[in-house]
Amino acid sequence: MQRRIRRTALVVMLAGTAQAVLAACGGNGSPAPAVTATVTAPAPTVTVTATPTAPAPPPTPSAPAARPTAPPQGAERPTVELTGDPAAAGKELDRLKKTGWWNPNKIEYADDPVTALQQFDRWLSKGYIAPGGAWTPAGVAAVRAANESGEEL
Repeated sequence: MQRRIRRTALVVMLAGTAQAVLAACGGNGSPAPAVTATVTAPAPTVTVTATPTAPAPPPTPSAPAARPTAPPQGAERPTVELTGDPAAAGKELDRLKKTGWWNPNKIEYADDPVTALQQFDRWLSKGYIAPGGAWTPAGVAAVRAANESGEEL
């Protein structure tokens, strides 16, 4: 009997702690309420009350990581050295990324570096890529037209 009471008390304590943790992690910004759990066993009644502390404030954001600076508006278009070698194409894309013209975060390119370099060269020659690596207004219009017609850009 004593063993059953201890187990019940342990279960109640764990359940109360779990409820307190869940209430504290609610994320609504208000203080978490006290959690009370009561279990009546054949012998004594065990009551456990847990009052969680307020959650810690979120960490202060740090300065953003340095990004390549975009060339000034009207900057001269870079020359692109097309290659069939994936390693050389990767190096060329890295070079273009450093200049700010190739930015895979602004325009989605193929995963293959050779194909991505060919896409960049084709779109750059058509005037679809702006000096920051994003689409120009003509590029946005071309993407919209390609999406509607189903043709390749």
